[in-house]
Amino acid sequence: MHLKLLPLGALIAITLLTNGCQSKEKSEKPAAQKSEKEIKEPKKFTLKDANATIVAQLGEKGITFTTKAPIVMLDFFATWCPPCRAEIPHLANLQKKYKGKLQIIGVLVDNVAPDELSRFRKEHGINYFVSNAPDNMLLAASTADMLHQPKNFSIPMMVIFVNGKYFRHYVGMVPEEMMESDIKEALKEIE
Repeated sequence: MHLKLLPLGALIAITLLTNGCQSKEKSEKPAAQKSEKEIKEPKKFTLKDANATIVAQLGEKGITFTTKAPIVMLDFFATWCPPCRAEIPHLANLQKKYKGKLQIIGVLVDNVAPDELSRFRKEHGINYFVSNAPDNMLLAASTADMLHQPKNFSIPMMVIFVNGKYFRHYVGMVPEEMMESDIKEALKEIE
């Protein structure tokens, strides 16, 4: 039997698409240098839209969403990440298909200029909310920690909540059919 070798570019593309991109998290003080107060105090975050309307809050009692949709998917992504860009059409399809039942919230971990984000959204057909705030990387790191992911987690990282409670998560690129199957399962829980 003869094995056909793939070109190096194809191997790199397959590796990126199946493993995701490593986050480019800015280094923090090592844990040993953090004060007890910093370690014990829960981090609080607010995701707002362009009109400063609160979309989600993370606080001591967990995460709360202002959307009326019972299913929320947080999508932690970056504009420079090939698997993240490849996921966008699938997320846009799901947002359209499950309108009113599903709210996708894109959480951009690489803060970009508003005009650049607007161009990126149009270019990639994003039809869901995208948060572009300096604290998004901290929210992503806290979420990864909550999910027992490594500190330098991979993106895309998606987390599904049903009525504000954790349901399922994915790290790296996943097929649209898998996400849709989980959304259908989540819908059964709320019926």
